Amino acid sequence: MQYRQCFIFYTVAKEKSFTQAATKLFMTQSAISHAMKDLETEAGTALFERLHRKIELTAAGTALLATVTPLVEKFQQVEMQLQNLEQAAPLRLASCITYGEITLPQVLDQFKSQLPHQKIIVQISPAEDCYKKLSAGKVDLAILEGRVPNGNYQQKVIANYPLAFVAAPDLFTTAKLTLTELLSQPLLLRERGSAVRETFEAFLTLKGLRCYPTWESTDSASLIAATKNKMGISLLPRPLVARALAKNELAELVVTQAKLHNQITALRPNRNNPSALEKLWTCL
Repeated sequence: MQYRQCFIFYTVAKEKSFTQAATKLFMTQSAISHAMKDLETEAGTALFERLHRKIELTAAGTALLATVTPLVEKFQQVEMQLQNLEQAAPLRLASCITYGEITLPQVLDQFKSQLPHQKIIVQISPAEDCYKKLSAGKVDLAILEGRVPNGNYQQKVIANYPLAFVAAPDLFTTAKLTLTELLSQPLLLRERGSAVRETFEAFLTLKGLRCYPTWESTDSASLIAATKNKMGISLLPRPLVARALAKNELAELVVTQAKLHNQITALRPNRNNPSALEKLWTCL
């Protein structure tokens, strides 16, 4: 017995008519009749009593209907779930810390307004870790800050953040420093391997210089707190310190010939992607 025969039998039994079943299934009546005759031959017994204007199930037909009904209903349930299967599978997103703190919440709010039932799993971590997760197939999309490693991925630049040298407002009598003066001060920097640190060190390397920070942290918030408490000068994405600058809790320093910025780049596998991922890609 094939599922097609099972479903035709189920429909005929519910409609109690070959004609109505044929209409519902978009089949000819002769095709319905032929399928049911084959089924009765396979069963070795009559399944229907063919009356003048309708049909009734025999005892064998009633028993068969009781058996196939839960199978058909379960299959119909699966068919309905297939239509929503993509939304049932969560999108997995890894974002660098800067973008995750500044922009990602608004982007995801826009995305959820278009696909409210789509599940998303977000992981905020350093850019290097985000790329490793993408390479290992653990996420569907990665958002990196700074340098983008080579790989077979679609890329899209989605933001460009200026980097700001900041200090406590009354730590210096002037807001302008030379690069030499900057390097002579206590520096509060992100950890080695972070995008901000890599950008700064690459800039210094081109000038034949090095930095020796007195503070290193994987957490920008701790650097901001230390900077407010006059522990030294920090280099951070300007959007992260914009509120503190506006409240005069921090002051931005101008360092001669040192205008730094970091690009934010989204990466996804270079293949056919789910429509939900396409939608998220356009929101970035």
